[in-house]
Amino acid sequence: MNNRQQDKRQESRLTTEETVFIELTSAEPGVEIPPDIVISNSVDLSANGLRVSVDRDLVIGSILRACVQFRDSPQRFLLVTEVKWCRPHERAGEFIAGLALFESEGTDIQVWKEMIAERFSD
Repeated sequence: MNNRQQDKRQESRLTTEETVFIELTSAEPGVEIPPDIVISNSVDLSANGLRVSVDRDLVIGSILRACVQFRDSPQRFLLVTEVKWCRPHERAGEFIAGLALFESEGTDIQVWKEMIAERFSD
């Protein structure tokens, strides 16, 4: 990570590999086409964002729903994200993407922030 990206980070991050489901397209009401969901892994997490490893290039600026599943908890966190950046990973066929989290009704953002704060206090 270069210094410019490091300078933009204003909060602590948890380095952990958790399962992240990212919904690229939603199912339309009345249409029988299933949503396009990518299964990825987190690289690190914070109260307001996450970095994920994905198998495709995500479109910068896209607003996407995501679900984070921790290995040590049955709870899933439904979140709304914006793709801030995406670049090829050192491993062929993989990308690393930065996702910012939105304060959005109908999501688990408040519980998410509480859980992240709890994990930092442990």
